[in-house]
Amino acid sequence: MDPYREYQDYAIAQRLKVALGLSREVLSLGQYACLRLRVKEAPSEGLLERMNWGFWTNPQRLKAFLQKHHQAPYFASPLAFEALLFPEERARLVFPGQAGAYYLGFLRLPWLVMDPLAFEEALREQEEKGASLPLFLNAFHMVW
Repeated sequence: MDPYREYQDYAIAQRLKVALGLSREVLSLGQYACLRLRVKEAPSEGLLERMNWGFWTNPQRLKAFLQKHHQAPYFASPLAFEALLFPEERARLVFPGQAGAYYLGFLRLPWLVMDPLAFEEALREQEEKGASLPLFLNAFHMVW
């Protein structure tokens, strides 16, 4: 996986957790990279959890999260989800709701796991959406 896309997925999952009061921080790109190197050397469940490893793609982890937080206002629509983005990040999207549609698309995975064909199709759709999703985070567009 592209390390920048990996960080973007981490940051959005972490912003969701912060918005729901489940966490207090979002690691910077540099902090995340350092943590990623530590995981390569000595993976641990605690480090992987801190990195939101598999948050969007692990059906069991996502289902456990959704069972507790399924009524989060961010899940109401793609535009509602994009309240987690800064205005300049939303402006970098190809169309309004693009990031929201991508991330909300993962929410169906836990319920498709028992139907391998449907699960595979959903993953394929997510890959297509992901291919057109730009790197929109401010961390990738900072000017020094």
